[in-house]
Amino acid sequence: MKKTLNVNIGGMPFILDEDAYERLKTYLSEIEIRLDGYDKQEILDDLENRIADIFQENLSTRVQVVSLEIVNRAMAIIGSAREFGEPQRRPASQPDPESPPSEPGTPRLMRSRADRFIGGVCGGIAERYHLDPVLVRVLTVALALLTGVALVVYVILWIILPSAPLSQTDSTPHYQ
Repeated sequence: MKKTLNVNIGGMPFILDEDAYERLKTYLSEIEIRLDGYDKQEILDDLENRIADIFQENLSTRVQVVSLEIVNRAMAIIGSAREFGEPQRRPASQPDPESPPSEPGTPRLMRSRADRFIGGVCGGIAERYHLDPVLVRVLTVALALLTGVALVVYVILWIILPSAPLSQTDSTPHYQ
């Protein structure tokens, strides 16, 4: 028999077993210490909302308790805490948690903080694929004018893509 806890994640109530709760709490605190800036709370809220969505997808009438397996699945989808940058501060009492290693050489698609015109989506695509951001913006506007689909895709990407960590904001262009 396992102890369970009632928690609110992303404004939705969930029942987590004790192991899952501790793992999720450690994961979110590791991400929190890696975030810095004015949109820190917004990023944490977005993460909680995404985690709540993943939990909802994995629960059914048979499975009503979020287990450690479901938390690990959510963490694998979102990515390791290390992908959010270097820790800004670490309490001496908090050990470095075991997190799955990120695959080197495969950068994730993120909204740019350094090359952002509206939401940073085009700048993020340009950084990820080493393209000129102006070219990506021109193609996006052209597709939006021709089909209208690009505007919808842009808004969706703006919502679901995380912002790049502050450690990745440098002023050098990535399309050279």
